[in-house]
Amino acid sequence: MPFVEINVWKENMDDSKKEKLIKEVSQDVSEIVGTPLYAVEVIINEIPKANWGKGGIQSSKWIQGQFSPKG
Repeated sequence: MPFVEINVWKENMDDSKKEKLIKEVSQDVSEIVGTPLYAVEVIINEIPKANWGKGGIQSSKWIQGQFSPKG
């Protein structure tokens, strides 16, 4: 059975968005993989922005503009 794990920022997902994401991802995976829809499992992990980083910067700081990118 296919298992899909999705990581998102906690602050960005309300229940209606989660419901739509689960439904549409499940349908796509079922169609592409050729497995019954009931066999597709989807898990959404909601991660606080303070626990997520990009480019060595905490994501909550990216959002607030509190960073100085160094290249």
